[in-house]
Amino acid sequence: MTRLLDPALKLAVGEADVAAAAERLARTGRTRVPGLFGDGAKALHAAVLAPEQPWVRTFLNPLGADIPVATLDASSPEDQAHVNQQAYAGATEGLQFLFDRLRLGPAREAGAATPQILFDLLDLFNTEAFLDFARRLTGDDRIAFSDGQVTRYLPGHFLNRHSDANPKTERLYAYVLNLSPGWRAEWGGLLQFLDEGGDISETFVPSFGALNVFAVPQMHAVSTVAPFAGGPRYSVTGWWRAKPLARNQ
Repeated sequence: MTRLLDPALKLAVGEADVAAAAERLARTGRTRVPGLFGDGAKALHAAVLAPEQPWVRTFLNPLGADIPVATLDASSPEDQAHVNQQAYAGATEGLQFLFDRLRLGPAREAGAATPQILFDLLDLFNTEAFLDFARRLTGDDRIAFSDGQVTRYLPGHFLNRHSDANPKTERLYAYVLNLSPGWRAEWGGLLQFLDEGGDISETFVPSFGALNVFAVPQMHAVSTVAPFAGGPRYSVTGWWRAKPLARNQ
């Protein structure tokens, strides 16, 4: 018997909002769709808070490996500080990042104790109805697949400037579904777009339940989350692609 998607995951955006967002995307290369799932965003927010979530901490390092957050939490304060120092040391020049993530495809393959609604979200993103929504929003009929990961930015976490360009990955558009209620601009964690001179041309504050979409490649960054932020910055992020890359993505 086929299991139904969680009933909370219903698109709650009107055609007028889609049309306005599509016009903005065509004009600027980026857009946002407010209230994509309506009250369903509350169910998704509750899911990302689940204590059994198998988070890993990701950053560029010589081993190219993520570190389970449970392992970090069990280590000494000195070892935990060393991880941050490694990331910060490489952040002055070039690409570097530091945040927690849960890649939904591999997590499901591994039987992770992740709330089912998050796997339902990934399934929904790959239904023909949602892919059609993505094609209407972007005007791009090449979109055929969506991957997804849950991300958590704690104080001190960041993502340096980069463009998402990678010809081998079939990335067409990046998306960010924001899941942090009441986020304030002064808390950091802002999605910032940069022009050719390196100046910030536009900033998106993480508005709860809003879907941010932008064309790839495009220079952008996530500013450092402040130590006084009211909580972690949660989102589901990924790319709309021309085709799947692998079975477990």
